[in-house]
Amino acid sequence: MVSRRVNLSEQIQQELQERILTNQYKINEYLLSEAALCEELGVSRTTVRDAISALVEKGLVKRQQGKGILVIDNTDSVFTHSLRNMMLLGNYTIREFFETREMIECQMSYFASKRASEQQLQEMYHCIEEMEATKDKDRYVSLDMDFHFRIAQASANKLLIAVYEAMQPMLKEVVDWVVENGGKVEPTMKFHTKIYEYIKNHDSDGAKKITLEHDQVSAKMFLDGIKNGMDLDSFQFRRIWETK
Repeated sequence: MVSRRVNLSEQIQQELQERILTNQYKINEYLLSEAALCEELGVSRTTVRDAISALVEKGLVKRQQGKGILVIDNTDSVFTHSLRNMMLLGNYTIREFFETREMIECQMSYFASKRASEQQLQEMYHCIEEMEATKDKDRYVSLDMDFHFRIAQASANKLLIAVYEAMQPMLKEVVDWVVENGGKVEPTMKFHTKIYEYIKNHDSDGAKKITLEHDQVSAKMFLDGIKNGMDLDSFQFRRIWETK
């Protein structure tokens, strides 16, 4: 009986999700009541509640006390959450991560150099100033992450931003390792300053090139900070959490 209920719940969840994604239930509209859904779909209230709970978890709907189940516009968050889970749970190597990071961050810088506003440029520069001044490792890592995320926002490409957000937990682990091993690149190599200057001067090719150099140096610092001789093709991000 329990197995049957779970299967039915998944079926109802898929049916309701399809209705949402095809705009049968539109953003800011309420689903039918639980009683009405039970009658229409021929299932128990428990099955409907389980299905709706799964949709809440996915960020497609939310419960509003005394009103019902509201369809919400949370597509960017849902996409980012799903992609992040795929990255963390999938059988991906650190080499694949670095290759993907290069593609994403280089394109972010390329588009940011074309689209960044004066306010966004000021925010990037403020991050650099703070990075150069701080002595606190955790603060430095936070500012490093913030600098690159502001470039993502300046790219004005919502898909790039969503993918970059999904990568952030893994990226933070990489930056943590680099900084812990003495790799505060801004005070020594000035990569962030150079990236900022290319973006500010609207030099798209230069911004892309210096970002690639930054990412490759960061990757080397990371690899120098982990166990010597580790086989990168078998190294997975889950092992970072296991060994820290």
